[in-house]
Amino acid sequence: MTAIGRIAVIGGGAWGTALALVAARADRSVMLWARDPALVNTIAKHRENDRYLPGIRLDPPLTATTDMHAALAAADAVLLVTPAQTTRAVVRKIAPALAKGTQVILCAKGIERETGLLL
Repeated sequence: MTAIGRIAVIGGGAWGTALALVAARADRSVMLWARDPALVNTIAKHRENDRYLPGIRLDPPLTATTDMHAALAAADAVLLVTPAQTTRAVVRKIAPALAKGTQVILCAKGIERETGLLL
């Protein structure tokens, strides 16, 4: 097993941001992907996810992006932290962009409304 130095966190909500912060504080290079450019801009400018974790400072080396491919490009591991209703679509989107052997960890829970399936 190789060391995990670079982590991509896919999902910029409260849980994704909290996991990204924990990884950054564990001395990992972390790129947080969020779909909302305004949120990514706020994180970059103010070092805070004021929408989902107001008042919590986001330490370097945590960076944020709306470019999923950039987040995945150099990742040793991916934390998938998306809502249950979007997880299947996100997995289909990221799968072709993952380097062989990249570890993907599902950090979400829930049941798909449309299919009734667990994640």
